[in-house]
Amino acid sequence: MPERRVRVITCNLKDKKYTVDYIPGRTLREMEPAAKMYGRIVALSNAAVKGETIPEDQQVAIPEAMDVMIHWFCLLFGNQFTPDDVLDGYPVDRLMHDIALALMAVQTQTTEILDEFPTKAAKAMETAVTTTPA
Repeated sequence: MPERRVRVITCNLKDKKYTVDYIPGRTLREMEPAAKMYGRIVALSNAAVKGETIPEDQQVAIPEAMDVMIHWFCLLFGNQFTPDDVLDGYPVDRLMHDIALALMAVQTQTTEILDEFPTKAAKAMETAVTTTPA
């Protein structure tokens, strides 16, 4: 009988590595606040690009948006780390993008695309920055 390969999803925060071998159903059940927040962020970004004025009651504070989305990201990894761990250990240039990627994968039930966080684009940029001569 062929050996079954366990697929592992990892998240590297500073010098610590966290893993899960599957995404539990709870992440789908509990994703609504994060998904709604992401939808609001996208709508606000689109309005800003178009030069539209955004009514104050429709605006969202950056800390509020980040807190909601990071809370869900911690749940994705079984709360092995805290929101503070994410805020202090995740590269800002990939943070919201990577959480949005995870949200979409869980929502569309395509979690097999998830592999490693921060995503590769962050590592490529980090390598380029550290290897570029000054």
